[in-house]
Order: sequence, then C-alpha cells, then structure tokens
Amino acid sequence: MALKYNVYQDGEKIAEELTETTYTATGLEPSTTYSYQVSAVDTETGLESSLSEPITVTTEEPEPEAPDTPTGLASSDTTTDSTTLTWNE
Repeated sequence: MALKYNVYQDGEKIAEELTETTYTATGLEPSTTYSYQVSAVDTETGLESSLSEPITVTTEEPEPEAPDTPTGLASSDTTTDSTTLTWNE
C-alpha cells in the first residue's frame, strides 16, 4: 500500500499528497499559536485516515529592532547658559 500525507493547520488542509514525512509550514505570524495534524491517504483507494493527535506550536517572538539613528544634529541660539538642539527623525 502506497501512502501520501495531508497536513492540517488549525483544522484546514494546508498541504496534500506529500510523499515525505516532513513538511515546513511557512508564512506564519510571530508570537502566534497554531495547531497541526496529519493524515495518511491510501493512493490505491483514495481513503484518508483519521487525523493524528494534534500538536500545538507557538512561533517565536520577533527580535526587537532599534529605531534608526537620528541625523543632522545641530545647535542654534547658543547663549552663555543654553543652546537649542535640533535633529532629523
């Protein structure tokens, strides 16, 4: 009996007729939990098995990004005890 596999994400089929027993889900959102299940399909009869027990996977949080460094720092209106600073975003 030849088998192929279907992959389900949150109850919806996202891949079908896979011949390998590995699959990489892509296009996921960061810091989000997903549920996955797999079924087998008999290629001769087309019958699909029940879904596997689900697993839950939570994607990683994104690395925080520092903002861009301000540019164009300048001073004006400098007196004996103050100065006005300006810069670009």
